[in-house]
Order: sequence, then structure tokens, then C-alpha cells
Amino acid sequence: ITNRCQASCPMCSRNYHGGLDKVLLKESDWSIDNFKNIVGPVVKQLDKINFCGNFGDPLLNIDLQLMTNYIKDTDIHVDVHTNGSLRNDKWWASFPRHLPKSHRVIFAIDGLRDTHSKYRIGTDFDRILDNAKTFIRNGGKAEWCFIRFKHNEHQVQAAEALANVYGFKYFSVKDSSRFNFEKQFPIY
Repeated sequence: ITNRCQASCPMCSRNYHGGLDKVLLKESDWSIDNFKNIVGPVVKQLDKINFCGNFGDPLLNIDLQLMTNYIKDTDIHVDVHTNGSLRNDKWWASFPRHLPKSHRVIFAIDGLRDTHSKYRIGTDFDRILDNAKTFIRNGGKAEWCFIRFKHNEHQVQAAEALANVYGFKYFSVKDSSRFNFEKQFPIY
């Protein structure tokens, strides 16, 4: 629904090694009308909608809550992937009310305070946790998704323990394959 993002993750396909955006990238967002035109005709056939951040963070789309409201009263499961560093407490407190009963917001948190931003450049670890706690406290179902790298692999257990303390329903670990072909990777 968007290809905009405030983060500069080094291996993201949006940018060059965490630096300048790719020149062919034309930033754009779906509107609520785009969403209705695409999803509306097939809404009864859908079991799940995945708002994924492969090319941008869904939270940067100003119509996200309108989109989730549009399908709120259906049996569709909604996943929203985010770096979690966007929006304010008021927004996060209200977001669960805009989601279907079956939902999950997946927060990309790759380590603890000292390692998270080594990959998730441009995000704020404390802000992410504050946003997640507000979301959870207001009835949201959240997942802490941890991409394991050499620089943070020693923190998996501590991160999972912290996720439990804060009320995340799920904790997942993914092994990164992003550095398989380049052992040395410049970050700009």
C-alpha cells in the first residue's frame, strides 16, 4: 500500500546500502479508493490480507486505518508488518479498534537497544517498544519479529524474555540470508 519508509536498512531493495534511494523508485501510496477497487470485488473470497513492508512501511500510508476499517467486520485475518517507529501514542492506542478481531501487528525489532539500529537504521528502539506497549495495552495482538545477524544473535533469548514481559503474543526469529553473497558489505 506504500513504498515509502523512513528507515534505511542496508540490504533493503529501496536504497543503496542504507544510503540514497534507488533512482527508479517512484514513491507512491494506495488510496482508500484504490484499496476498495482492488479488494472490494473479491473481499468475500479472502481469508487473509498481509500489509507487508517489503518496499515500504504500511504505517506511512495515511489511509491504513480506513483500509482496515473497510474489512474490520469480515472474517479476514489481517497482518500488518512495520518497523514500529512511526506514529504517536494516540494513533497506536486507537489502532486496535480499526482492526478485525483476527489480526496481528508484526514489529521488526532486530536485537536490543544496543544492536537494533545497526540494521534498522533510522528507527528508534525505545519508541518502537513504547508504540508496541500502547498497542498491546489497548487490545492489539503483537508479534516481535527478530532477524538474527552475527551482531545480535547473542540477544535472542533476552529479546524473547522482554517480549514476554511486554505482552507480545508471538516471538519469531528469522535467520538472515541477506549477507550470503557478500561477507563485507559497505553501509553508506
